[in-house]
Amino acid sequence: MTSKVAGMAVPDWPGTFGHNMFLFPWSKMTASTMVFLEHSHRLVASGVGLITLGVAGLVWLVRPERLVRRLAVAAVLLVIGQGVLGGQRVIQVSWILGLMHGCLAQLFLLVAGSLALSLSGFWKNPGRTDDDSMSRARMIWFLSGIAFLQTILGAVMRHEGPGFLAIPDFPKIYGAWWPAFWDAAVLQKINTLRALDLQWPATTSSLILCQILHRSLGLILALGIVLGSIWSVRSVRTPAWWRRGVTGWAVLALLQMMLGISVIWTGRLPELATLHVLFGAGLLLTGWLLGLASWRSAYPPSHWEPTVASPLKKAGIA
Repeated sequence: MTSKVAGMAVPDWPGTFGHNMFLFPWSKMTASTMVFLEHSHRLVASGVGLITLGVAGLVWLVRPERLVRRLAVAAVLLVIGQGVLGGQRVIQVSWILGLMHGCLAQLFLLVAGSLALSLSGFWKNPGRTDDDSMSRARMIWFLSGIAFLQTILGAVMRHEGPGFLAIPDFPKIYGAWWPAFWDAAVLQKINTLRALDLQWPATTSSLILCQILHRSLGLILALGIVLGSIWSVRSVRTPAWWRRGVTGWAVLALLQMMLGISVIWTGRLPELATLHVLFGAGLLLTGWLLGLASWRSAYPPSHWEPTVASPLKKAGIA
């Protein structure tokens, strides 16, 4: 949606052009691509919220583990906060709230993924482990933290300078390896080039710096993930599930790097930019869950995990 600069296509909230959001006419929704994208975003988000509420309610009915219940509550709070934050972003026309809205979505994804993992059969029986489980978890969580920082930098660029790149070329920066973009005269030349050659709006030195950090950190992260993945499978006792998972994570990192470069070379094609965001979310989620699974495998399944009686058991139903 932000890739198409459609985030403010509907100016009111929680309604849509004065209509109840869920009763907005299909003919008006499809009359404009921008309105269709923004309104569809709201409907899908509402669906995710309802599903989250349903799952959380079911968890509290049938699962006694406190961790699972807390994750369910956290997911509900995050999805509600995400909806309210998105609405305030529209009402207040604030790109900072839009940035927070995008980052909170990533946190919700991590909590929802953690809930799914904790409800899986793997959580009850993680199988054999080795002495490197916690080392692998720390390594992958560190790299996932860098990936989340990349998400924040990407959100800054998408919301503060929507629709256009701050730097149109790669690996150079406006034809040079390190132009003095902080200098007013150099920045003026850059913006003149953008206006005459690219027909793009002016940019700022802060946005240029943000993109430099984003692309540099992206290259470092991809290299770190590949090297970290190789390091983590050096032992013959490494579990097979970890080998498969971390190999997929490394491949995802390389694809994400290539997508990022392609976004620049195509002048920020919206479809590629959207795919880049999706791959970034997948990279973050995969890394987090691999770390969580490795941490789980390092400890016995139940010695630290307290439980409470479910309402169904208290009623004698289950």
